[in-house]
Amino acid sequence: MQHPDPDPHQDLDDPASSTTPPNSLYSHERGSAYSSRTRSRRYEGMMPHQDTMDQVLDTHSPSMRQIARELLVGTSMRSRKSFVGDFRRSSQATARDSSLVSDAEDSHLISMDQEICHLSYGATMLDNGSLNDDKTLPPTPYSNGSSAHHHSSQISQFEQILNQTTAVAVVCILNMMISIPFGSSYFPVGWKPDGDLSTEDAGTDDEVHGNFPIVAKQALGIRMFLFATFIGQFAFTFSSKFTNPVGLQMVENVPFLHSICNTVIQQQGYGKEALSTVFFLFGLSSVVVGLTFYLLGKWQLGRIVYFFPNHVLVGCIGGIGVFIVVTAIEVTNNTPFTFDWDGLVGFADHFHLFAVALFFELLLRFLMYKTEDADGVAKYPYLSPVYFCLITPAFYLGLHLFGISMDQATEIGYFFPATVDTGVAEAANTSWWYDDSLWDIFQVIDLSTVSWVAVFRSTGTMVALAAFSLIHVPINIPAFAISTDVEVDMNAELMAHGYANFASGIFGGLQNYVTYSNSVLYAKSGGDGKSSSMAIVGLTMILFVIGPQIASFLPRCMAGTLLFHIGIDLILEGVYDSFGNYDILEYTGIWVITLVMTIWGMSAALIAGVIAALSTYAVQSIHHHHPIRQILSATTLRSSDWNRCATARGILEDDVTGRSRILVFQLQGHIFFGNIAQLTDTIKDILKEKESSGEIPIVVIVDFTLVVGMDSSAAHAVAKLKKIVHRLFGVEVSIFVTGSGRGGFPCEYALTEALCPEAAEQIQDAGIDWNDVSTEHASEPSKSRRNESPKSAVNRGSISVSPGTASVAASQLLSKRTGGQVCESLDEALRFAEDILIAREKPSLVHSDSVASCIDISDLAKIEMSLKEEEYHVKKYLKELFSSADELSTDAIEANAELLLSFMERKEYLKDQALWEQGDDSDCAQLLVVGELLSIIEDTGASEQVKFGNMVGELGLVHDAKRLTTLICSSNKAVLYSLSRQNWHIISTQYPQLARMVDAIVIRYLAHRVQHVNNRYFTTTLPV
Repeated sequence: MQHPDPDPHQDLDDPASSTTPPNSLYSHERGSAYSSRTRSRRYEGMMPHQDTMDQVLDTHSPSMRQIARELLVGTSMRSRKSFVGDFRRSSQATARDSSLVSDAEDSHLISMDQEICHLSYGATMLDNGSLNDDKTLPPTPYSNGSSAHHHSSQISQFEQILNQTTAVAVVCILNMMISIPFGSSYFPVGWKPDGDLSTEDAGTDDEVHGNFPIVAKQALGIRMFLFATFIGQFAFTFSSKFTNPVGLQMVENVPFLHSICNTVIQQQGYGKEALSTVFFLFGLSSVVVGLTFYLLGKWQLGRIVYFFPNHVLVGCIGGIGVFIVVTAIEVTNNTPFTFDWDGLVGFADHFHLFAVALFFELLLRFLMYKTEDADGVAKYPYLSPVYFCLITPAFYLGLHLFGISMDQATEIGYFFPATVDTGVAEAANTSWWYDDSLWDIFQVIDLSTVSWVAVFRSTGTMVALAAFSLIHVPINIPAFAISTDVEVDMNAELMAHGYANFASGIFGGLQNYVTYSNSVLYAKSGGDGKSSSMAIVGLTMILFVIGPQIASFLPRCMAGTLLFHIGIDLILEGVYDSFGNYDILEYTGIWVITLVMTIWGMSAALIAGVIAALSTYAVQSIHHHHPIRQILSATTLRSSDWNRCATARGILEDDVTGRSRILVFQLQGHIFFGNIAQLTDTIKDILKEKESSGEIPIVVIVDFTLVVGMDSSAAHAVAKLKKIVHRLFGVEVSIFVTGSGRGGFPCEYALTEALCPEAAEQIQDAGIDWNDVSTEHASEPSKSRRNESPKSAVNRGSISVSPGTASVAASQLLSKRTGGQVCESLDEALRFAEDILIAREKPSLVHSDSVASCIDISDLAKIEMSLKEEEYHVKKYLKELFSSADELSTDAIEANAELLLSFMERKEYLKDQALWEQGDDSDCAQLLVVGELLSIIEDTGASEQVKFGNMVGELGLVHDAKRLTTLICSSNKAVLYSLSRQNWHIISTQYPQLARMVDAIVIRYLAHRVQHVNNRYFTTTLPV
């Protein structure tokens, strides 16, 4: 079939230029596994059979630009964060372009579709369409069974094998490259093989300076790295949920390994016994790490790995960067380096060795800078890995140009020494592929020579190593899952890491993990499936045998440049990239942890990290959460006692006698020894200001509702605060509110008891404490006191009245009604404070025998009334509601109350009987005369008590709205007078003045709800 030539002017990124419908199959249901196919389709007309490997690597080339930066270290968040963002942008662009396929191209796309489809799933397709890895290939609309399809399948198998081989080779080359610098860094540089102990190092004050008991130290380190790597690769192949993970030795733990070596050397010296203990501890550490990973996954505790403070981890990353830079200097110069004068002198003496690595690093940084686009993104993502691979041939070329022989360069120190020096130790069976040191890694441990004292002293280091190892999984695994579009199971991956580390540890091996950068490179190179992964295992095992022989031909500058580059990136990530992303305290902690790790090591850094985390939490809690949430007078607050008489409202609205004389301190958060002084000083300063302006409050309310905890120091200070408020500032009434539903103040200390006079006889002299008022004056205990245990009685809120003040007489009047008022909520405290203010100015409003009584002393929730008494109270409540409607005379208000009563019908409800349900039609408004109601919002469970004297349902009646809450009878009986919708229509058409007054009630209730005290918290009041 002929295919039209592509239009050279066609914009392949413009959806408008495509004839394919937007709902193309290739823009849905394939995920990132098909991302490589979409790019192939865009260019298939121009390069129908371009090498599949190049297509895949080109498909997500924007997302690869940070892999090169940390190609050889899997935990650098610097590369991980950049890569994830790049991958998302690349994926979005690819998904957008996936629909750019015309119908005319379909048949030609059969071959390319199958090629890339198979590559994406990493399996070899058989003639019948099945996959050798038991994976199901998504359906392809171009599969028609034609000979062309058969031919394309054969090409696909060949190209897929080629790509899998390339991906495996890339990973194995990287493993070999990484093993050389890090294989040289597992043991202190001063612990050198016999015959390699140069006299120029003898004058250094480095703590480690002795003969390494095995000649082939370099070979031992390389094999340690490769052993942990292929063991991890094998375990991840069969236990990880990923199909293309790449395992690597956990190179970031090198500082811990040095700490273990130093501890053992101090205990046993430098002989074979010490090396046996070191290897035993290395293996034991891996077992501990493996068990930790496994148990966290087994117990479904994967989320615990996210609980490490981020700035502590960033500080550790910066410290590790410094350590790796120091290691780069030591590996390149083959001499210890310390941050003192002797260390600097030694560095200067060997600078000619490090200068080569420094030159290569500066050149790489320059090339990276010059190849960035305007947005700072690398144009050539493979610059770094290719550059590292070219260092060795470039160095050999330099030796040739300067006329330096291989022997001369080795003598100067530019090359690693041979893994087996026959001049020092006889090696009878040594060849290019085998030497006697091959089995050293398995023969070092001798349990009879292990120092258990050193093991015990290294326990802290092993625990710190295990804790630090945990940070890699929550960073690497989610990032790799995003990159490969795989649903990650953190618990399963933790268990996989457990298997890998345990298997390595029982053979004395080091820790390992799934590395991010190498895994992504492997996946984007086409690597996938168990067969390819096992090929990596096999080739790495071969490198385990012959790798040390290869290492002796590689220059130190290659390893030094690699380590130096990684270390600089980690330092930048720790202390430079983090600037501006953390507050000053956290950023200071990052520097402290980095410096502590640099000077004293990893264990000290982790201790510093714990201290920094706790200090940051404590300081930020104090700094960001003032113990006083707000200070306000009651002029902006309203209690739930809305229907007070006109006289009482006049008292409360007066600037001298009213709510402005109530001052509320609303507390929040944790109150403890660190901020209690701030709290008390703020309260005293505010009261001083009020005193100087002549506006000292009559009532002070201290609300603990939003306080979640309080220590004993703070509780003692609060008890003293009460005395200061009364004696120093002359406040008449102080109320301490506990908060509803928790049985007292949020502390173990008996604060209520401390706030009260110790002896009952002190009440008459010292004032009144409402927690100690005898209930013999009350007709019925208050609801909050019923069924109260002795313990809870000690923890109630406190109301205290200063002696010799007008509030004492008012309190005595109120005590006859309440029988021991307890304030568990701010609303109750405000109601009591308002009653105090009313009783101070107009005691007659409290007396039960007074016709003008505004504060009822009887419990109308329980009292039995005659019909005449009920109608009297109905008219009384209506007159109170009407009194603020208009500037009407008393006679007009009386007449309208009589008129409205004539339209109302008496109704009676029993306990738990519903007046209406939420969402019902509003067919009436009702006035509660006797009993109590409970209003509930069904979706949230929020509720509100409705007291007698209140009207309910008025908003729905006037505005014809659905019921906003469910209303039920909460007392044994409730008597209400109901105004039906029919009667309301009559009133609104025939009695406009009365209708206007009912409208005013609705407006008044809405205004009260806006200012109700509950609105000062996180939830609003109910729309009854």
